Amino acid sequence: MEKTTLKDIADRAGVSMMTVSNVINGKSSRVSAQTTEKINAIIKECGYVPNLTARSLTRKNSNIIGVIISVDSQDENYLENPYVSTMIGIIEKELGKNGYYMMFRSVTKEKDMSQFLKNWNVDGIIFLYPDFLKYAENFIVKPPCPFVVFDQPFNAPKVINICADDRKGLYLATKYMINRGHNHIAFAADYQGNAILTERFLGYRQALEECSIPFREDYVIACDPSYEGGLSAGKKIAAMSNNLSAVVTTADICAIGVMEGARLGGLRIPVDLSITGFDNLNLCQYTTPKLTSVSQNIARKARIAAQKLVEKIQNDSDADDSPCQITLDVEIVERQSVIALF
Repeated sequence: MEKTTLKDIADRAGVSMMTVSNVINGKSSRVSAQTTEKINAIIKECGYVPNLTARSLTRKNSNIIGVIISVDSQDENYLENPYVSTMIGIIEKELGKNGYYMMFRSVTKEKDMSQFLKNWNVDGIIFLYPDFLKYAENFIVKPPCPFVVFDQPFNAPKVINICADDRKGLYLATKYMINRGHNHIAFAADYQGNAILTERFLGYRQALEECSIPFREDYVIACDPSYEGGLSAGKKIAAMSNNLSAVVTTADICAIGVMEGARLGGLRIPVDLSITGFDNLNLCQYTTPKLTSVSQNIARKARIAAQKLVEKIQNDSDADDSPCQITLDVEIVERQSVIALF
């Protein structure tokens, strides 16, 4: 079956190719409502999809948004991370509602970022996770297009920074444990050198200090915020000879790993060890026991990111270079993974 062309649609509608082009490119004010409706019906019937690459070469705007994620190596499957896959799905849906297409790319070094921007005419970029500064420092001073980043410790022209209140999140999780009688609470994350995890660690420390509970270095279990990292941390916690009764983590997937590692070490969840996660992913409902977690409302975070980027693009970003930072509130979603000691 031959591919439908612009000329095919024009011939069927009995109009010029320019008229069809105007409808496709959103310039329907130049075309009557009746003709626009007729052309759109033919486009839908034929399943015609515009050549976005060709359009981006001839137009200032491409209606393409680049979504970039940094990875340690090209062998890493970033979509296995449920936080990343959830964010991508919602961002793509929100962009589609506004007539934009998403182009997804992983980068392992700054050169990859440069090549992406050089080779593709994107209207904006969403830098999803996690090391924006490592790969894009040179673009902060004079961004080539509007940027969205998440939870970054800076403001810059054309950059939209969507943040969760990370410190408050771990503060709430730690206070939640303390209010249920837990005084020996571990923090599971390798936070040093990571701005987001450091904020969460400071929330943990703040809750302990407010309740006059001594901070203990041996209760900080350095681990990657992944299932494998949590599994290792859980086994380590199970082998510790102390009064530890609870652990707060910085990611749900890590908390699930801690649960399994602790179980393998002979601990019962939550009878012997209470656990909280962070993110409130859907999978929290499917663990045994169901995981209590800090919700940063990932769906809202992703929607706001896409909406604010589209607004900045459509409102002539050259005229408004002002930075934008939005901090979203967090809350505890209570389930079954924490037990009261009284």
